Amino acid sequence: MARPNQITLCSFCGKSHSEVRKLIAGPGVYICDNCILVCKNVLDKELQAEEKKKAIKLDVPKPKQIKAALDEHCIGQDAAKKALSVAVHNHYKRIQSGLAVKTKGDDKIIQSESGGDDIEIE
Repeated sequence: MARPNQITLCSFCGKSHSEVRKLIAGPGVYICDNCILVCKNVLDKELQAEEKKKAIKLDVPKPKQIKAALDEHCIGQDAAKKALSVAVHNHYKRIQSGLAVKTKGDDKIIQSESGGDDIEIE
């Protein structure tokens, strides 16, 4: 605590107790609420930059590689395998870039082999 004849000042910006909302005392130092916010913002920016660097880089397979893997397990349906391969590739790229895709509630895609609307895919 400060002696009665001394005015307490923020050790960082030099503002007095009457110029700030809160002045927090430490062992031999004081810091005001404004300087705490500045320090917090600096730390947040640095931590976010570190997190981005540490982000896992996915090895996104090419659509041809995905289709080749599907060819090993599925016979025929080449158009479906191509469409699925491109969709999976794009999905991985969206995940890697951090973009989110907005969806409307419980959207359902209705498809069938004959082009009708009798099979429901959720």
